[in-house]
Amino acid sequence: MKLMRKLTFNIIIAFFACFVWHATAEVLFDFENGTQNWTSVYEQQTLKVSKNFVSSGANSLAIDVPGMKESWIKVDTDFDLTHSDALSLDIYIPSKTKNYVSFICYIKDKNWTWFQTGLYQINLNEKKRFTIDISDTSSQWQPAAGLACWDGYTKRNIREFGIKFFFYFPFSGTVYIDNIQAIPGQNEQQIFLFNFETNAETIPQYDKFEVSFEIPLVFDNPFDPDEIDISGIFYSPSGKKISVPAFFYRDFIRCLEENGEKLYPYGKHRWCIRFAPEEIGDYRYEIVLSFAGKTKKFDCGWFKCVAGTNPGFIRWDNQDPQCLSFSNGDFFYPIGHVLRSPDDVRQPYKYEFTPDKGKGTFAYDDYFKKMKDNFENYIRMWMGAWWVGIEWTPAYAQHYEGIGRYSLENSWKLDYVLDIARQNGIYIVLTLINHGQFSIRPDAEWWDNPYNVINGGFLSSPDEFFYSSEAEKWFLKRLRYIVARWGYSTQIAFWEMWNEVDLTGYYDSKNIRQWHERLIPLLKKMDPYKHPVTSHICRPNADPMVWIVKDIETLVSNAYSQTVVDTMREYYFKRKPFEKPMQIHEFGVGRNSRELENNLHAGLWTSSLSPMLGTALFWWWPFIDKKDLYFHYKALALFLKGVDRRGKNFQISTAKLMSTTGSVTSKAGVTGMQNMSSAYLWIYDNSIFNSRVPSEKEQLIDDVKLVVEVFEPGIYKVEFWDTYNGRKFSEFEKKLDKGECEILLPAFTKDIAIKIEKKL
Repeated sequence: MKLMRKLTFNIIIAFFACFVWHATAEVLFDFENGTQNWTSVYEQQTLKVSKNFVSSGANSLAIDVPGMKESWIKVDTDFDLTHSDALSLDIYIPSKTKNYVSFICYIKDKNWTWFQTGLYQINLNEKKRFTIDISDTSSQWQPAAGLACWDGYTKRNIREFGIKFFFYFPFSGTVYIDNIQAIPGQNEQQIFLFNFETNAETIPQYDKFEVSFEIPLVFDNPFDPDEIDISGIFYSPSGKKISVPAFFYRDFIRCLEENGEKLYPYGKHRWCIRFAPEEIGDYRYEIVLSFAGKTKKFDCGWFKCVAGTNPGFIRWDNQDPQCLSFSNGDFFYPIGHVLRSPDDVRQPYKYEFTPDKGKGTFAYDDYFKKMKDNFENYIRMWMGAWWVGIEWTPAYAQHYEGIGRYSLENSWKLDYVLDIARQNGIYIVLTLINHGQFSIRPDAEWWDNPYNVINGGFLSSPDEFFYSSEAEKWFLKRLRYIVARWGYSTQIAFWEMWNEVDLTGYYDSKNIRQWHERLIPLLKKMDPYKHPVTSHICRPNADPMVWIVKDIETLVSNAYSQTVVDTMREYYFKRKPFEKPMQIHEFGVGRNSRELENNLHAGLWTSSLSPMLGTALFWWWPFIDKKDLYFHYKALALFLKGVDRRGKNFQISTAKLMSTTGSVTSKAGVTGMQNMSSAYLWIYDNSIFNSRVPSEKEQLIDDVKLVVEVFEPGIYKVEFWDTYNGRKFSEFEKKLDKGECEILLPAFTKDIAIKIEKKL
């Protein structure tokens, strides 16, 4: 790294040595056709076009100031000064009285951040031309508030330009301004990296190594790899070559204000490369820049990877492809719920509470802490336009810029969520597209979509997204940015291509299947960390033609039902022939708080005690949070602690319940999973947990016995668990012979869970 720092210093010197301004200028305002949208901020003063004191053409702009100590004019218009390095303007203030005059210029960028110059002094009765440095490295422009810094991208979208004059004594007279020009910079610039930084020189295994730097070039679209392509090339200790795209970045500071979370730009725009080392040892790396047919390579030195505490990336287990495990070999079982976005205005019933709104990342601070305290480890989150989506229309929010230009503000939010997820042991299914973006019903967002022709896009209907080569080209660029910025993160459990893809447009199974067959392999090729990939379908019974796509690695859908036990069991059996891991990504219904909580409880235990890859994900997260229902997850996690499913070949249990008199009981039901030597079962009151019209009353269930099929005779340990506090309340050992065996159940209300494990 010493070599890199020395190199950076030398090339900065080279930069200033070759810095020159071009002579040819562009006239921005000459006032030959009126005031050109310039206005007076103060009502007392007036603006007009004048024939007096003209420095170019036939007109100048005249400001009549009636006895004031300040004069302020501005122009509200979008203009781009990316390729200019200076502004020049002529000012003349005739006066017969003595006074002292100074002025500042200011601009407001696309985020309405105010940058202003220092004070310039003016001598009365002297015609003077002022030249103001607006180069990418200019130190003349400082933020009036906030911590953003001036750089080459600040001047790309200027929303307002203004001039304020200050008089020592009240001034009565006229100020003349003319010939405001933009002076372009040099056509050729030396290529180099500067302000080069790394987050550390020693990185724990699987943690983030980050490089940030600037380059003395400003691009119209820095997100487009066809315009500027920057990559980090890493050479592992074993000699592997790993390429990771760089990404365009800006930092922000967050505040929780009266109207919700607000982000403020911080510092300059810069480039970043993020890399997660998977081998212990020394890594060499270089940075390669390609643009305008030129390529430049920088040797950046070395960093060291050492052993750490991060278990690594979540992937399919090498020995059991139906289960997940970490890079270090530890088993991973997802326990969690949906956290689509910070809030949700929809409600399954009329809540007794008011859901929070607008807390943004601050909401995730609270959510993740509570989840960690209750042993949850998994969420599903959308890249929706209202949350951490990165590509949408400017009319929706000012931080969006349309197709191919990504929201740096929302990107920062996702950075933050992944950072605190790491701190709290939370892993994320990141949904890349929600159905509404390409839906005309339900949840239609198609009318705001930048791909829509009415918003300047190129698609006449949402269905075209699935077969348009132009749409595919731009979506692949978005995927590249996503992989570049977040692919390093071990907290991403899955890339989920879609939420409820079957609710888009006029759903065509063939187009949807072929889209996934084309796009997923390209995503996998981009992603050096090989995150698992899935795609979500709304309707539980559709679509087998999409399920068979090889690269859709899991089958995920919804299970909204009052008879949630039956629905989830049916869900499993419909997908089992496809021999893919499966999970339920949404469930939760109820006409009131009691019913909804019971549905949550039943869905958790039914899904978890089945051969699915993780718990079903309950949708109504504000309900969980406001009602403080996290304890349901803690109880389940305690019951499942130590149960490693890999290689166990669990199947849906054939267990049944009988009355002690020998007749089949209808009061209670049983579901669960078992293999040759163990069974994990949930026994429940049918009328509460699996009924179209759930009962409001709890009943004592007694005189019931469990009949379970035993495959390996022997001594078994039997445990009874309270499913609400996660405690074992009874246990005993029992000799069980091969075939159907009976176990008398204790009396209970609502439900209990049972572990039956053969002693070694």
